[in-house]
Amino acid sequence: MDKIKIGIVDDEKLFIKGMQMIINSEADLMVNYHSENGSRFLDDVGAGKVDVDIILLDLSMPVLDGVDVLLKTGTMDLPFKMIVLTSHYNDSIILKLLDEGAAGFLAKNEDPATVLATIRNVSQRGFYINDYILNLIRNRRLLSRKKPIQSELTPREIEVLKLICAEFTNKEIAEKLFISARTVEGHRKSILEKTDCKSTAGLVIYAIEHKIISVNVSKFV
Repeated sequence: MDKIKIGIVDDEKLFIKGMQMIINSEADLMVNYHSENGSRFLDDVGAGKVDVDIILLDLSMPVLDGVDVLLKTGTMDLPFKMIVLTSHYNDSIILKLLDEGAAGFLAKNEDPATVLATIRNVSQRGFYINDYILNLIRNRRLLSRKKPIQSELTPREIEVLKLICAEFTNKEIAEKLFISARTVEGHRKSILEKTDCKSTAGLVIYAIEHKIISVNVSKFV
């Protein structure tokens, strides 16, 4: 069984050691990368030194913090997902960073079981939205978009978007709609462009906000 490879970008040595112990104790997970600041991490990304599936990215770091990292990588086609680590939740920052491509959030004082569940959810689904964030999306609707253009999505794109939110893979969507996986990928790219989203999590938020889907909190936890 291939292990899920995890990288940690954080400047707190004690926290890193604790995360390594938690993650490496699991048979399906391993930590194989670490950087103490966002600037060095981006250098390593550019040099092809970051061979991971998921990055745990600290929001507050010296030199270059997690916010700037996400803003700088927003246009990159990265081969891994990023989960943001934060000492405290800030509603507007959470939704902004989800829009910029974060796959999920973890409080730095979270219990180990939640950390592991979040990593596995992001690995399997491409995103993780807990009850706090989902309620924030549904009740406060803080996220604004440059192009709130649901009307410009075609009926087929809306159909594909609903299936993406239901956690179906490109292959599964193709089988359901009797089209090729390549066509599904084309629809996905078009939807991302039209909605101004950068990730699957962003698409879920868009779909909730524009009432394309109606979900229960338990769907995402």
